[in-house]
Amino acid sequence: HLMSIIVYTESEEGKIKKIALEAVSYAKGIADQMGTSVTAITVNANDTSELGKYGASKVLEVSDDKLKKFNAEAYADAIAQAAKKEDAEVIVLSTSANDKFLAPLLAVNLNAGYVPNVVALPESTSPFKVKHSVFTNKAFATTEIKTDIKIIGLGKNSYGLKENETSAATEAFSPNLDAHDFDMEI
Repeated sequence: HLMSIIVYTESEEGKIKKIALEAVSYAKGIADQMGTSVTAITVNANDTSELGKYGASKVLEVSDDKLKKFNAEAYADAIAQAAKKEDAEVIVLSTSANDKFLAPLLAVNLNAGYVPNVVALPESTSPFKVKHSVFTNKAFATTEIKTDIKIIGLGKNSYGLKENETSAATEAFSPNLDAHDFDMEI
């Protein structure tokens, strides 16, 4: 059974953001390196057809009124449940403000290593090494992520949009969110 790559694709007022399409393009690049496929997860997005164009072969669509307003705990919980369902080994996020809030929570939730501001495809996937910018983009470092599950925050505009026509199957996904996900107002 192949582990998939999960990518959280952010949307705004139901529309998938450009950074999300870049994240899918990037996730597809890793999937090709690892011989697996990309599953995107969306929250309250109206039209997810574009995700297939950039390489997602499956889209988990979460629609939940409780998630209308961004909530880092609840979103992290939803993504973690999707990652477990898909047996994901690598999770790709973008580096939007929201993703920066949810990434550490997701990392704790999945006992995963998290590297933000990644600028290129992994130099190797076994060991898993990624290049990322440090010190406000003036320098680069390569970090090995040793945990079983790896979370990558893709730096903005560092990979670009790459079309990779894939037929994406969509399925509704209803994470089991409990009240404590909504305790924290950020």
